[in-house]
Amino acid sequence: MSAREINGADSTLMTPKERILTALRGEKPDVLPAAPCYLSLYLAEAARAHYIEQYRRRMKGRLHYQVDHAEDTRFRARALYESYKVFQSPPDWIEVGLGASRDWAERTDIILRDDILCYQDRETGDCVPMDSIPLPKGDVPLKEMMAVASDSGNQLPRFSSRENIEEQLPTLTEEEWLASGRFDLPHQVAADYGDRYFISTILDTPYSDMFDILGFLGLMKAQNNHLALFHCLLQRRLAQAESFVEAWSATGIHGVFVEEVFTGSDAISPRNYEQFVFAYNKPFFQHMRGLGLLPIHYVCGDAIPRLEQIMEYDISAVAVEESKKKFRLEIEDVVTRVAGRVAVFGNIDSIRFGIQSTPEEMTAEVKRQVAIGARAHGFIVGTGSPFPLETNPRMIDMLVAAAHSLPAQA
Repeated sequence: MSAREINGADSTLMTPKERILTALRGEKPDVLPAAPCYLSLYLAEAARAHYIEQYRRRMKGRLHYQVDHAEDTRFRARALYESYKVFQSPPDWIEVGLGASRDWAERTDIILRDDILCYQDRETGDCVPMDSIPLPKGDVPLKEMMAVASDSGNQLPRFSSRENIEEQLPTLTEEEWLASGRFDLPHQVAADYGDRYFISTILDTPYSDMFDILGFLGLMKAQNNHLALFHCLLQRRLAQAESFVEAWSATGIHGVFVEEVFTGSDAISPRNYEQFVFAYNKPFFQHMRGLGLLPIHYVCGDAIPRLEQIMEYDISAVAVEESKKKFRLEIEDVVTRVAGRVAVFGNIDSIRFGIQSTPEEMTAEVKRQVAIGARAHGFIVGTGSPFPLETNPRMIDMLVAAAHSLPAQA
């Protein structure tokens, strides 16, 4: 499938990829690039439906089919491409995540039960309808995907020492990551569309990854009650992240949307930010940039007081949420404080303008932010949060079309 097949030929002088790369360099693209965040979340249900339909056709009336990893990777890639066809005005980037591992494929069958396609784990016998869970990624067992995730509060006691941490959080090499098959999907997408679109993925910083390990309460308690052990965890996570990013670099993608949660001034103190976030982000971003990947640092919460330190990271762009709760995040303030040091992503309110406004109001908001972004070292029209699933795709088209109708300011 060629790049033009997503939504037809593009008559602009620059490709979407060139447009974003030009803006990230602080140069003048033909028109403003548009890259709404977390489109993978918005398109997840459509991608899953396309993926399941390919297996339904592949079954050809059979009741049982053993998953083939290479074929499954092609199905996932096609499902991603089909999901993007919902847009009449496609954005300038494509988000891609990990695929499933070879081990997952080897132990998984697709079965037809009462006209419903299901995954079945041959080792455990677990069986679940394909449309009831997200697309399996990595090597996660079906039983875990079927379980309801919960925050257990403070899980730190299970980590008692550096040796214990290293045992429970093993580090894979780049070669081991690639050999697992997890990265075959992004490699396929980069090969199919990387010459035309800016291909990105979403990763967490070492600190934000601690939320998945400790839960929210555990994360908050660890940095105040278990300092030495928390540093050990962060050091280990940084080591894991560096080899993980090396594998991502090998796929041929262009950039990483590096999300970070619970680090704004509304969540932790400046002292804790300095020692638990800043100290680990600096080498993390430096390593990523050294591999040729372009980091876009997206910070949730009240990020304004953090911007001066964020400018010390080796990043290509910064992105923030829209104003919410008890803090204000005005794009004018972000552009002013960044002061031309890196590019800036817009923070259009995806709820207000995605489902509560008219197309004319969406267009007006794009133009308002673009006028402010003219003072930035490159500006990309974006959103502060994911679009709600009920958003009409024509509103997202309106955002992209409005951006592409505006010439970049010198």
